[in-house]
Amino acid sequence: MQHVFNVWQNIKKRLWSAKKVLLLLDFDGTLTPIVKRPREAELSSEMEGILKFLAKKKGFEVAIISGRSISDLKQKIKIRNIIYVGNHGLEIERKGEKFIYPQASKSIPTMKELKKILKAKLRSIKGTIVEDKRVGLAVHYRMVKNSDVPELKRTVGQIFRPFMEKGKIKIGYGKKILEAKPPIIWDKGKAASMLLDSFKQEKPLSFYLGDDKTDEDAFSALDGKGITVFVGKPRKSKAKFFLKNVGEVGIFLKRLFALKVGGRKTRCTKKSPV
Repeated sequence: MQHVFNVWQNIKKRLWSAKKVLLLLDFDGTLTPIVKRPREAELSSEMEGILKFLAKKKGFEVAIISGRSISDLKQKIKIRNIIYVGNHGLEIERKGEKFIYPQASKSIPTMKELKKILKAKLRSIKGTIVEDKRVGLAVHYRMVKNSDVPELKRTVGQIFRPFMEKGKIKIGYGKKILEAKPPIIWDKGKAASMLLDSFKQEKPLSFYLGDDKTDEDAFSALDGKGITVFVGKPRKSKAKFFLKNVGEVGIFLKRLFALKVGGRKTRCTKKSPV
C-alpha cells in the first residue's frame, strides 16, 4: 500500500476531472478513535465540521458505512444531507428514504433470543458488552482481561453454533468483536457497490476509508472502481492506499474540501475548516 499523501498529486488530477465524488467512510477507527465502550465514541467537533462542509459541497456526496445500527449512527453524527449505512449495509437511509435488506428483519426474533442467552451466560466474565443492533448482535470484549478472552470466545462459540447450524445466523469478526448477523450474503462491499451503481448517469469517483476486517469486503468490491484507503498501521489489506490514523483522515478530508471537482480550486473562507 502507498500512503495517500505520497500520491496526492495523482489523486488531485482524478478529482479535478471527476464530475462527482462519493465518499464512503467507516465510523469507528476511521472518523473517531476506537474506545473501550462503543457508547463512548464521539465525533470531534472538528471532524463534525469537516463532514458538514463536505456534505454541503457541490459535487460531493458523503456516506457513513458502519457496523453500528443507523439509529446509533444518527445519535453520534447528527448531520443532515448524508447517507447513513448501518449494520454492515443491511440498512440504508438516504434523503429520507429507508432501505432494510428484505431478509434481515426476519432475524429480529432470533437476535432477541440470542441476546437473552448471551447476557445470562456471559454475566460472569467482567468487561463483556452485548450490543443489540436489532437485526444483529455484537459481543465486545475490549475490556475483558486477556486471561478471560479464551473462555469468552469458547462460550460465545458454543452459543452461536446451534443457531448457525440451523441457518439462523452467520458469524462475523472485527476488532475485539464477535458478531451474529442474519444469514444473508450481504456486506459493506455489496452495499458500497449498490450506492455507486445508484448513480444512473456518469459514475462518481468513489473513495472508501475503513480500518477493520469488515471493510475488506468493500476494498475488494471497489477494486478498480474507486480509491480504497486502509486506516491504521500498514498491513496486509485489499486497499491500495493507507492513512496512519484518524488525525490523517481529518487532514485528508480537509484537502478534499479545498478542491473543486471539475478542474477549479475553491477559495477558502473564514468559515472553511481548512
